Amino acid sequence: MSAFAKLRAEFDTNWTTILVGWSGLGVLSAWPDRWGEFPPLLSADEVAADADERLASSADTTEQNLIVELLSLDLRTESRETIRGFLQRLSDLDRGDPAIELRKWRLILLEQVLGVMPQDALYGLMALTEFWQSFGFPSDSPHEVQGRGNAITPPEYYQQENLRRLLARHRAWIDDERAAINKLKVG
Repeated sequence: MSAFAKLRAEFDTNWTTILVGWSGLGVLSAWPDRWGEFPPLLSADEVAADADERLASSADTTEQNLIVELLSLDLRTESRETIRGFLQRLSDLDRGDPAIELRKWRLILLEQVLGVMPQDALYGLMALTEFWQSFGFPSDSPHEVQGRGNAITPPEYYQQENLRRLLARHRAWIDDERAAINKLKVG
């Protein structure tokens, strides 16, 4: 199952969810104007399928017109910038919160990483570090990087027990983050 399919199955989605996914993690890099160099988190086919569903259920004529314009493009060959422009306009209509939508993506992508992560301490810890690095090491990350704000030595850090400890922290974080996101939609 794709990350977007899992996200849709688990959370409410909106145009901002799609915009964040289409923009990819490049917007978090030190060079957000170079976002296009990073891959999108969902495919053009997923954008089109979701847009079709939203068109069928939309009662807003402005939204309908934008969706029709978007679907009139060949999303597989059109530039990401052009598609992103349409998604931005649609996102502006439903006033989604990019920070919340990014949190949804982050949770789902972390679950995917944990699902295929190497069990070897060195490679497992490297996979976790790469994941959190792609999100700019946010302050709420459960990950701990050797030498980053701590005095853990490499021999201590790259132990199987440390990987187990960090995996437990990540699983607890996922549970807490899921609950927090679900609470936001209720509140």
